[in-house]
Formats: sequence, structure tokens, C-alpha cells
Amino acid sequence: MMSGDPQTKERWRLTRAGAIALLGCLILLLSLLIPAIQTARETARRMSCTNNAKQLGLALHNYHAAFLQLPPACGGTGLTAGLDELSNQNRLSAWVAVVPFVEASCLWEMISNPYTTGPHPSSNEGLDDLTKTKSCESFRDQLVVLSVAPGPLMSEDGSFYFPPMGPAPWKANVYPIWQWGLSTLRCPSDPTQKPQEHAALSNYAFCYGDAIHDVGYPAGEFLDFRSKSTDTASHRGAFKAGRPTRFNDITDGLSHTLLVAEVATSDASRRGFSSITANITDLKDNPSRCLDVVDSSGNVRPDFQLRFTPDGKASRGGNWADGAISWSGFNTILPPNSPSCDTERELRLEGVFSASSLHHGGCHALLADGAVRFVVNTIDTGDLTRASVYTDNPTDSNVDSPYGVWGALGTIASRQNAESEPESP
Repeated sequence: MMSGDPQTKERWRLTRAGAIALLGCLILLLSLLIPAIQTARETARRMSCTNNAKQLGLALHNYHAAFLQLPPACGGTGLTAGLDELSNQNRLSAWVAVVPFVEASCLWEMISNPYTTGPHPSSNEGLDDLTKTKSCESFRDQLVVLSVAPGPLMSEDGSFYFPPMGPAPWKANVYPIWQWGLSTLRCPSDPTQKPQEHAALSNYAFCYGDAIHDVGYPAGEFLDFRSKSTDTASHRGAFKAGRPTRFNDITDGLSHTLLVAEVATSDASRRGFSSITANITDLKDNPSRCLDVVDSSGNVRPDFQLRFTPDGKASRGGNWADGAISWSGFNTILPPNSPSCDTERELRLEGVFSASSLHHGGCHALLADGAVRFVVNTIDTGDLTRASVYTDNPTDSNVDSPYGVWGALGTIASRQNAESEPESP
């Protein structure tokens, strides 16, 4: 057996050392490139999110041009006590109202007409992408009934149907149209998928202003379970339950007033910025109490209960068709990406509901003039231990916001312009 050439062995040793050096260089390059690629992808997603917000702003302006008002945050075809399939219980989100203005006429046709139940295809193909639908017929064919429950009404031919404008938005398990939603309402940075037999999600929520007490109820409505009418002084935002707003009502200026901001949807974890912590007391007098529900990692502490949609499957952003502030609204109190909390009262329609997103450092917000800005987590929020505005505290609903620049951006007529604006995206 011939012995190896010493020079060959030496060359091999050098080659192996070079390979190790080359591998080290490649690892170093990859360590530099991967963050750059991730940054580029997030930049693209952030631009797409900005474009979504601009499209929604245009749709709201077109709605206002057609009806001389913005849609109410909650509205619909009336109440049918205990019969959620006979009406939408006045809980339809304003997003339902603007469907015709986002080039989704087929979806609007299905919502605004009786929906007949019966045999339907069993495939889910096409359910999640409205943009692939080329005609109303193909849209109708692709709708999938995930429950065999018949509609509550019967036509002359014996078929069962749901009334125009649908049932309550939490009945998506029997009314598949609520499961469809709009692709424009989803931020590409948020990967959360809608749960099975649940309504489509939304990453864009309506501004209810800077108040807490009764903020999600129609102003002045008598509530049987409280034996009194709801507060009227706390409805200070561009969107309100049961009441429209006109641009002329926004005396603080369109460029200083928020219409919409992002919300991150719940992913079934306990992360504070996309969850709702339930039953927190005294929020209207000290909203900073909501900050105490999270631990140092930003997750809701295990000794607090979380609030979910009626089917227990979602939370913030959990139903595009439901106008409840819990799922589809926010108030300008705690800064973006803070926790959200509801009060100890029933029905989950009052509390501190924060804007949030999966973008680093803040969230996108749509102003009433159609501009989209990126609001940073460090925006001025004034004194978060001060009581919010409600009747008798103080009695004048046109007072300045207690919550700094962020609070001022949420009000429409507080006679207080924001001293500084959120940065552009």
C-alpha cells in the first residue's frame, strides 16, 4: 500500500480549512441577509396595510357622499328579543354598510336579499377569497352552509330563508355570508385565521372616542337590566352605536380626527394587545387599571379572565359583521398595543379597547380627511389615572380630552386640536 504524498495531505488540510472559513463566511452572510429579507417583507406588508386603510377611507367617504353621513358603528333592522335568527339585532358593523363601496356588489346582493337555505356544495374552495369571484352566480355557488339549520322564515314554495340583512352577526354558523367577509379588512402582517364556523375577522376598527362609560350603547337608550338610560356625554367619537355622524359634526377638523385604526386579532393566546380582560372595576374613573392586567412579558396574568365572542372562539377583531366595540371598535385612551379591558357590567359594551397591530412600534390609523398615519406606541396619552368624560364628571361633554394627543385625535368636537400629529407611514 502506497503511502500518501505529504504535499497532497498538506493541500487537503489547507482546503479543509478553507472550506471551514467559507462556511463561516456563508453563515455570516446569511445572518446579515435574513433580517434584511424579513425587514423587506414587513415593509411590503406594512405598505399593503396602508393601502387597505386608504381603500376603506375612500369607501367611507363615498358612503358619506351618497348618504350625507357616516354609517353608525352599530345598526340594522331592529330588535327581536331572544330570536337572533329573525333580525340582526341592530348589531351590524359599519363595515357591512360600506360593502357596496368596496367593489363587493355580489356580497352586498347576498346580504341585502333574503338568503334561502337548502342543499349547497360541500367544498370550502373559494370561501376565503372574494376577489376570485367573477360573477354573482359563482359567488352564490361557492357559499357553503356549514350547518344544516334552516332559515327561520318560510316562503310560499316551502323553502326556508333568512331575512334581508341577515340574522345577528354571531349566527355565522348558520348564515355563511358572515363567514365570508372582505379581504380588505385583513392586515397581511396578521396571520390569524378565522375559526371554523365563525364569522370572518377584521383588523380595522372604528373610533368611539376617548370615553368609557356606556360607550358601546346607543346614547340615551333605556336598558332594562340596569333600569336606567345610557349615558349621553361619553359618545365623543366619529362612530357611535345607533347614531350616524356627519363630517360637519367634526368641528375639531377632519385632519385631526380618527375614523379607523388597526386591531390585532386574537390568536387564542393570552397576549395582552389582542385579548380582552374581563370584569375590571372602576375603569371609567381610572383607565390605567387596565395596564395592571398584564405581566412583564405583556401577557394577561393567569388570575384574570378573558372575554371572547359568544361562541368562545375569538376576541378583538373577532367578527367583521358585529359592530360591538369589543370586537370592532377602539377608544383613544391607552396608547396603541396596550391591553384591552371591559367592565364588570353586562353585555361587554363598555371598557378600554386599545388599537393594536403586528407591526413593530405602533399601528396604522385613518383620519377623517382620508390620510393614513402610523401612530407610535409612545404617543402622548396625558394622565391615564384621570377619570374619563361621562355625565356629571364633568357635565360638559365638549371638554378637552384627559388623554393627551391620542385622546384629542379620538374626539370630534372637544374644541381641542391635537398639538402634534402621528407620523406618516
